Amino acid sequence: MKARLVWTREGKFIAEDEFGHSLVLEAIPPEDKPLGGFKPVSLLLYSLAGCMAYDIVSILKKKRAHLTGFTVEIDGEQHAEHPKRYTKITCVFRAEGDVKQADMERSFELSRDKYCSVLATLNHTPELDFKLEITPQDEKN
Repeated sequence: MKARLVWTREGKFIAEDEFGHSLVLEAIPPEDKPLGGFKPVSLLLYSLAGCMAYDIVSILKKKRAHLTGFTVEIDGEQHAEHPKRYTKITCVFRAEGDVKQADMERSFELSRDKYCSVLATLNHTPELDFKLEITPQDEKN
């Protein structure tokens, strides 16, 4: 997977994926204005919730559950000092419709233990590789 961030010079970044999708990131809003995009750290919560939700819904459908709705509430508690990493993440998965408890539990377990790549990444720290590059101003024009 490839992605990139582009600085807008207005305190925001535009995240773009390889398929042309984009979203706005903003960590610190301008004074007296609401946040104009997602906080980068919040995207971790959305990624975890989304990954597991897709797995669970897909598995429930394969089990022929009559699912009429599905929501995830996710809450992250952060360390008070920098870096303000998450110290606890709580997810509440809610299925609506004719869904058996055993099917819901098994779908969750499969997502948690086998399919969710976001959770697997959180549980097993990946190798990180950073590179720094500078483009001189005269080369950019």
